[in-house]
Amino acid sequence: MPITPLFVPGIRFDRFEQALQSGADTIIIDLEDSVSEFQKEAARNNLVKFSRKNTNIFVRVNDLDSPHVKDDLDCIEQCGGVGIMLSKSEDPSAITQWLSLHKTNRHILCLIETVRGLAAISELMQHKNVMGCAFGHFDFSTDLGCEADLSVLAPYRAELVLQSKLHGKAAPLDCVTADISDIDQLRLDCNDAKKRGFGGKMLIHPSQVKTAQSVFLPSKEEYDNAKKLVEASAEQAVLQHEGKMIDKPILKKAKQLIENYERLSKAKVVDTVI
Repeated sequence: MPITPLFVPGIRFDRFEQALQSGADTIIIDLEDSVSEFQKEAARNNLVKFSRKNTNIFVRVNDLDSPHVKDDLDCIEQCGGVGIMLSKSEDPSAITQWLSLHKTNRHILCLIETVRGLAAISELMQHKNVMGCAFGHFDFSTDLGCEADLSVLAPYRAELVLQSKLHGKAAPLDCVTADISDIDQLRLDCNDAKKRGFGGKMLIHPSQVKTAQSVFLPSKEEYDNAKKLVEASAEQAVLQHEGKMIDKPILKKAKQLIENYERLSKAKVVDTVI
């Protein structure tokens, strides 16, 4: 499951490699909002050209009611093992229907952007190909008729965290911070998301990567402590570590921390301006 995925417009092939070098653990090549109607085919061609030689790529496709989605999904068949971010996810049966027509078994990230999507979140999280979900707060607030304010949207964000946990999926990704010049606000948003149980945050500019990872990526000290705990657990059934009793949930969290640290540490964060 991505933690700091970075969106890049599908029409901007010149930015794809720079996005990979930003330090983000995953890039999301966007075929939807950032691509105009008459540029959709060019964006798909860019995707095919790039995905054949790269991994750690998700593709945000147009929603399943869009006239473009069939071409998007046909294009993805040529793109190896890329994952799919499904815009305006609402119908688990539609996901199953599409997957039945394709050879490659793909991971799907459900982007929850509508009231219907939130109402279907439990069903969506039970789909075997769905690895997790993300919250699109601008579209969601428009659909609901409320302000796109994170405190106003807190109950709906909490539902994503709850349903993800209930159905054994990875912690969800929180919504984007739109003002790329306000790093302090980004840090506040990341800390708020982490406290509420989100596992990461969607990003829209390389300048946001370092700050987001400083919040969601465990520190070296946390990593070392987690490794000691896991190593100690292999030696005794009932674990007491540094004077504290350690139960299975704590051990599971330590293993997740190690996995996230090692995966994200492979990505070199650089100061890139696109």
